[in-house]
Amino acid sequence: MPRTLRIASLRSGGLVTNYACSSACAHCSYRSHPKRDKAYTTHDRAAANCRKVRQLGCRSMHIGGGEPFLNRTGLLDALEAAREEGMAIEYIETNSSWYRDHESAVALLQEVKQRGCTTLLISIDPYHNAYIPFAKVKGVMAACRTAGISIFPWLMEFYEEINALDDSKTHSLKEYADRYGEDYVATLGQRYSPSMSGRAITTYAPFMPAKPLREVLEQGRTMGQGLLTQTGHFHVDLYGSYLPPGFPGFSLAIEDLGDDLDMSRYPAFAALHDGGLPGFYDLARTRHGFEAGETYHHPRELLDIIARHLVTCAPEAFPDLRPLEYYTSACRPPSA
Repeated sequence: MPRTLRIASLRSGGLVTNYACSSACAHCSYRSHPKRDKAYTTHDRAAANCRKVRQLGCRSMHIGGGEPFLNRTGLLDALEAAREEGMAIEYIETNSSWYRDHESAVALLQEVKQRGCTTLLISIDPYHNAYIPFAKVKGVMAACRTAGISIFPWLMEFYEEINALDDSKTHSLKEYADRYGEDYVATLGQRYSPSMSGRAITTYAPFMPAKPLREVLEQGRTMGQGLLTQTGHFHVDLYGSYLPPGFPGFSLAIEDLGDDLDMSRYPAFAALHDGGLPGFYDLARTRHGFEAGETYHHPRELLDIIARHLVTCAPEAFPDLRPLEYYTSACRPPSA
């Protein structure tokens, strides 16, 4: 592989306003939770992100987190920044935890609409219901209809299953398994198809057969191919980082996009791109003392374990394994 690569254009992506969240969902690829850093994107950072992304050809993005509505002022500022930079906002993702009453929700959504966003992606699934009563979700949906905001439900196929339970309370995944069958959590993963990264791999690895290290490495041999050139669902965050599609916890400085990337500054990227999971494993084993176990359930599980080892033993050597809280967070998935 040449020691320089270039991300010359971007297609579609999202602006991560924050990593803190009111939930700690079992499927969260970003490992968001209530104790994450409360930092929120500033107007200037959101504007700079939108400006750079737009220069590379992307004309619209969504807004996500964490939970963007945890900071009302910050969210409205980010929308203003996007509008100033000519960046259309397709939708804002929300878990509805911020809902208090119809009147205040409508007022906030009208402010959102005035700043150019006319759609909310509303989470509808048992993962979120473990933390957020379904009555709040219904309340946000009703407020959207009053405010003239379109609803992008994710996913409606779970509506009736959730609605069959008391909507004034939260319900753990264990409660769903007790009601719908002991294999509910495993089949939920198949139905929802979460990205197998972050907390999702921690949740679902136990449902997979253990395989020898050699087999898992071989399975992950092509994992890094195209890592730096897949630009269909990227994210840029409040720290000024570019997050490639499907690889939360890996990042590039957004100002480096559009120019040749000096891969010596991004050793984790380079190892994964050059040699896939085996290359990443060899880097950790030969230079940073990583000792592998005998079996793993999934290549993403091993990738995450290796990355955690690297940021623990040599955080300054791997500036492309960020944000650090993605790896050091102690919040575990809720018990099924």
